Amino acid sequence: MKLNSPFSAVKTSFLWDWKWVVLFSCFAIRALKIGPVCWGVLLRPLKDQFNQDVWLLGIIVSISNSFGDFIGPLVGGISKRLGCRAVVMLGGFILCSGLVFASLANDISQFTVFLFLGMGLGFGCTNDVPFAVMGRYFQDDFSLANGFATTGSSFGFTLLGPLTAYLVDVYGWRGALLFLGAINFNITALGAILKDPERPDNLLVKRDKKTYETIKDKDHESYETIKDKDHESGFEKFWNLVVQSLDITLFKEAMFIRILVVCAIMRFTQMAWVIYLVPNVISKGVSSLSASLISTTAGIGVGVGQLLPGIVTSVTNNYLSSRTLWTIGITITSVTLVIDALVDSYVAMLILGACQGLGSGMMVVTYRVVLYDEFGKERLVNSMGWVRGIGGFSRVIGGFLPGWIYQVTSSYHWSYVILGVIQALAVFILHIGRIFSHCAG
Repeated sequence: MKLNSPFSAVKTSFLWDWKWVVLFSCFAIRALKIGPVCWGVLLRPLKDQFNQDVWLLGIIVSISNSFGDFIGPLVGGISKRLGCRAVVMLGGFILCSGLVFASLANDISQFTVFLFLGMGLGFGCTNDVPFAVMGRYFQDDFSLANGFATTGSSFGFTLLGPLTAYLVDVYGWRGALLFLGAINFNITALGAILKDPERPDNLLVKRDKKTYETIKDKDHESYETIKDKDHESGFEKFWNLVVQSLDITLFKEAMFIRILVVCAIMRFTQMAWVIYLVPNVISKGVSSLSASLISTTAGIGVGVGQLLPGIVTSVTNNYLSSRTLWTIGITITSVTLVIDALVDSYVAMLILGACQGLGSGMMVVTYRVVLYDEFGKERLVNSMGWVRGIGGFSRVIGGFLPGWIYQVTSSYHWSYVILGVIQALAVFILHIGRIFSHCAG
């Protein structure tokens, strides 16, 4: 009689528990990546170093971040071919290299090139790809796992702002970028542990010397399908590969188009808020250190907002849909942005920062769950990639517009009012189908 290997149970248990390692990796990657709040602290010393306007530096940072969004669809296709682990490891190395070289820049053009290539390519490879792996491990409770992993950004948001301010005071902006580059190099190691779960139901697996598990019937291609493929031209084969890899058929679905528009608005307002959070507070007469503490309270709010939807979904047994929770987050952000323009009290700004973080956290974490619920785990990496790609254009505007308005008016008052009004439009777009149906009824 054949005995099972004593290591088989251990291996099964190890693979079962590996999902927690993947969850930790997604959390840590989000926490360690240099974020816009760091650039909010770095804007003033960079302005003095390169003698450039704030709006120009803001748009450089936003374009560098957005380039990672632009290549999102391409990264999704490459991840399908090369695997998510290799893509994330490469992204960590590129991100570290870009920050290190940017710290050595002697003029604004060199700084822009290093930041554009390093942060752009690095962010593109590490933004959403880890969540695609996580979605394959947490199929039943993706909302809760996604919420916990996304809180890594709020953890980094809370710590990296004051840390960057400290590093700039002690080592200058060049030394601060060197430290941040070293911190981001850890993403390469974290990417190495993003192991895709095994899928024996899709493979031909040898069970012993005489028995095999066959491939599912749906994976067999008919003779006619194979014959048609043989007669395809080179361009047709290439185009079919592009369509399959990038999942262009997503654009046939109206719901996906609405989600794209809402996410574009969300990324516009979020980029503007995060970059100009600290400068806005400083413009009201608050010291740099006290202003950085507001980013800490905002980070706490973001963390609560990222955890809250998953907890609510689990406790209420999906009573509130992911779309409803997304709407709540968008509404909170819209209202607090408008109120922020009317407030000058430091305590009030602390409270508003936490509330803005709460709404922002709910928005960021819930849109992935909406995509997961609407299109499934297999299309998640491509749908997230397209959302990133289209949203990248709006992030560029988010980095430019508030800074330009400040240059004209010497105040962020109208910037925040405009951001709040634009954010409110997202609620209408998300529910436009229900609104028209209700009016027609």
